Amino acid sequence: MKVYKTKIKVCGLKHPLEVKCAADYGAKWYGMIFEKDSPRFISYKQAEVLLSSTPNCIEPVAVTVNPSYSKIQHLYKLGFKCIQLHGNESTNFCKSLKKEFNFKIIKAISVKSLKDLEYANSYKNSTDWILFDYKDDQLAGGTGKSFDWNLLEKNSLNFNWILSGGLDYNNIVVAIKSTMAKAVDVSSGVEFKKGIKSTELIKKFCNKINNI
Repeated sequence: MKVYKTKIKVCGLKHPLEVKCAADYGAKWYGMIFEKDSPRFISYKQAEVLLSSTPNCIEPVAVTVNPSYSKIQHLYKLGFKCIQLHGNESTNFCKSLKKEFNFKIIKAISVKSLKDLEYANSYKNSTDWILFDYKDDQLAGGTGKSFDWNLLEKNSLNFNWILSGGLDYNNIVVAIKSTMAKAVDVSSGVEFKKGIKSTELIKKFCNKINNI
């Protein structure tokens, strides 16, 4: 199996064909969003269909915001092994999920200033990856906006991190070269309409990265 330099996560998928496309073009993860106010929301029933047809080369990620214990249990029973936390979950909460469910954890941190990057550092021992996204007071993610990538150059980050926020096939090469990101996350940047993915855009996005 070919190993790609930059790891790719495609978020907000709802259909098996989208998952197959992401897997075929080298994505490491794909995200399913379990927040009802998101245009990318997926039900547990829909998630079961995706999980049953997921190729071995790509890992499904359950994306949540301040999830309840019962939701965590349900996601675990569905078969998820990786969870993305997009709210204000504490480091102790992350540790407890690892201990009880053995989840791999991606913790999203919204970025506006260097203080946010310093705050992210506190999660490095309780998570597997930290995802940097645009800071929006109204939305937890999926804004389609980028934060100031220059902030990443001013901070030595000694943990695994994922670049997110406003990425698409037009800016992804510049984003990777300027931030030296080892992993990237895309959602709205591969949609032809809000909440509706385009397999063609997923292909274009992944190909741009894989050809760097």
